[in-house]
Amino acid sequence: MAADPSAALPSIEVEGLSAAYPGGARALRDVGFRIVGGRICGLVGPNGSGKSTLFKSIMGLLAPLAGRVRICGRDIAWARREGVVAYVPQLEEVDWTFPVSVRDVVTMGRQGRMGFLRIPSAIDRRIVEESLRRVGMEGFGERQIGELSGGQRKRVFLARALAQEASIILLDEPFTGVDRKTEEAIMLLLKGLRGEGRLLLVSTHDLAALPDLCDDVILLAHHLVAAGPVAETYTRENLARAFGAPPREIFGEAAAERTESRSAACLAGAASAA
Repeated sequence: MAADPSAALPSIEVEGLSAAYPGGARALRDVGFRIVGGRICGLVGPNGSGKSTLFKSIMGLLAPLAGRVRICGRDIAWARREGVVAYVPQLEEVDWTFPVSVRDVVTMGRQGRMGFLRIPSAIDRRIVEESLRRVGMEGFGERQIGELSGGQRKRVFLARALAQEASIILLDEPFTGVDRKTEEAIMLLLKGLRGEGRLLLVSTHDLAALPDLCDDVILLAHHLVAAGPVAETYTRENLARAFGAPPREIFGEAAAERTESRSAACLAGAASAA
């Protein structure tokens, strides 16, 4: 029997996952899917649908009530120890008044690979500078992080994930609050990382742009609505099930038309390739 080529790629496998915060309602109920590297997967759902809970579960920050998460076929403790998963947060989660430089932030991505004293080596410094270059921030190393624009800050946190050399990157709303030029630069970078075989899970509210970026999509509404290739899964019916309303009521007329036309194009492309 021929070997499965996807077995050598980074992967996230979620089986029967249910999760809740202490004293709170259940945020995820019996969620299951598998995604593999060399692909970009969009994570979509209304506010409060469990997207952030899923990220925390994958990173091992929230213990499940039931089910499990496997990273590259191993447990989460191994993934955390090896630095397999990197996280690019929303800007709201960061204290921008803390006096830390751009280079210091990116160097934090190397900490798991440094020695006991956490002193950067020549290799660490080279990787930090290369990561800054890849996101177009090579001239900002000494700037304080709080002095940057929203788009620049997002590039810095992307650079930190690159410096970590993680094979799996979780991105929480990477396009929120950025201008069109920065959005295009981030999308180009993510597609390049996909080409390197990395696995990218991207939480986004930019539903109209999702078919242009993502290969797969996961639709959440506390439970799994649907998961799979965009061409098969990103349909108006599944969107209505996830959001509880037709696309035109959810996104407005113009955005709904863009979303539906791009989904239709994806379906047509899949049919012609079959």
